[in-house]
Amino acid sequence: MTKRKLWPISKILLSIAVVALVAPLFIGTTAQAQDFGQLLAAVEKVEANLKAMIARESSARQQAMEELRAELGQASTGGAVSSESWTTLMNDIEFLKAEVLLLNSLAGENREQLASIDDDGFYEPPNEDPRVTRLTEKLDELNASLEAMQAGQGSTSKPNPSVKHGKIALSAFVHEHFVSGPEETSSFVAKRARLTVKGDINEYAQIKIQGEFAKDPKLLDGQVTISPHHQWSFSIGQYKPPFGTDFLISATSTPFVNRSNASGLATNRDVGATISFRQKFNSDYSLKLTAGMFNGSGINTSDINNNKNFVARAEATLGGMFTVAPNIYAGKTNEVDALKEKLVDFGSSLTWKWRHEIVEAEYIHSKHGDTKRQGWYVWGGHSFDLGLGFLKELQLLARYEQHDLDLDVDDNRTDRLTLGTTLFVDKKYTKIQLNYQLNAEQGESIDNNEFLVNVQVAF
Repeated sequence: MTKRKLWPISKILLSIAVVALVAPLFIGTTAQAQDFGQLLAAVEKVEANLKAMIARESSARQQAMEELRAELGQASTGGAVSSESWTTLMNDIEFLKAEVLLLNSLAGENREQLASIDDDGFYEPPNEDPRVTRLTEKLDELNASLEAMQAGQGSTSKPNPSVKHGKIALSAFVHEHFVSGPEETSSFVAKRARLTVKGDINEYAQIKIQGEFAKDPKLLDGQVTISPHHQWSFSIGQYKPPFGTDFLISATSTPFVNRSNASGLATNRDVGATISFRQKFNSDYSLKLTAGMFNGSGINTSDINNNKNFVARAEATLGGMFTVAPNIYAGKTNEVDALKEKLVDFGSSLTWKWRHEIVEAEYIHSKHGDTKRQGWYVWGGHSFDLGLGFLKELQLLARYEQHDLDLDVDDNRTDRLTLGTTLFVDKKYTKIQLNYQLNAEQGESIDNNEFLVNVQVAF
C-alpha cells in the first residue's frame, strides 16, 4: 500500500502568506477611503481561494479514504492516517485560524463603542465604521470556513460560547464602620462585604448576581435583563423594586453612612419583574418610565398568597440639572388570606445638581391597613477638588429628616440632623465618610446621638 499525502500543506501556507500580506491593511486606522475597496477585493480573493482549496482537498480526501478503505477492507471505519501528517496538518490549520482571529480582534479594537447594556439596563447600539463592519464580516466568514474544515477532519472539540462572545465583570466592596454611641460606647462593625458578578451574554442580554458576606451569607440580587432596543428594557428576578430615590441608590454611592429613615417606609428587595421605557431627547432632557409586579414577600422569602404588588416610577431630567421622580407601590401584605392587609405607598423626589453642588429632597407616605406613616428628608452637599496625592476630593454634607411611624399617634415622630464629611481617595471607589447624627424624639428624649465612620474600598 502506498502512502498518500491527503492535504497539500503548501497551499495552506500560500494562503497564510496572502493573509499576512494584507493583514497590515486591516489594522490601519488612517487608511484612505479608496483603500477599502482594494482591501475587500483582497479578502474576497483569499476567501475564494480558500473555499476552492477546501473543495478540492475535500474531494481528494474523500477519494483517498475510499481507496484506503478498499485496500484495507475496512469500509465501515476507513483507513488510518500517519500521525506525522495529521500533526502537521492540524498545526498549519490552527496557525491560519489564529492569524484570522487576530485580524478580526484588531479590527474590533478600532471601534469607538461596542454594543452593550448600560448601567440602567438598556441596550446601547454600537457606533462603528460600516467599512470596518464589512471587513469584519468577511473575516468572520473565513473563520467559519476554517472551523468547518477543522470539523471535517474529525475534531470533537467545540468552542465555548462564553469565550466566543459576551463578557463577565466582577465588582466588590467592603464597608467597615466605627460607631461611637451614647454613654461612651463604641464598636467596630463589619457592615457590608459584597461581591457582584455581572455578565453581558450578548449586546441584548445581561445577568447580575450579588451576594452579601459580612454577616449571614445571602443572595441579594439574582437578576436577568433583556433589552431588545435602546428604549426598552425588561428585567426579572430578585432585586430592588423601583420605588424611592434614596432606596435605589447603590450602597457604594450613598452620600451618608446611613440611609434616610424615609427610605425604609416602603418596600425592600423582592422577587418580580419590571419593564422600562427610556427616551433621551438630548443631553439635558430625558424621561424614564418603569412599571413592575412583585411578590411582596421580600428578600429570599416565598410568596404565601396569590396577590401581587404593583409598582410604577417615572424619572424626568430637566435642563440637565433637575430630576423629578414620582413613584407608587400598591398591593397587599404577605400574609395568609385572613390576615393580609392592603398597602399603598407613594412619594416623590426632586434632585438638583450643578457643578459641585447637589440638593435633594424626598417625601414618602405609606399606608398598611389602617396604619399611616410618613417620612421626608432634604440634604445638600458641596464638593471641593483638592487634587492631592492621597485626597482627590472632599465633600461637605448636611441632611435633615423627619420620620413618623404612625400619624394617628401623638409624640412618636423622630427628627434627625446629620452632618458629614466625605474624603474621596480616587473620587469614586475608595472613600472615608465621617458623620455625626443628632436624633431628637418627640415626648421623652433619649441620649442616642452617634458618631459614625465608614471606610469603603471597592473595585
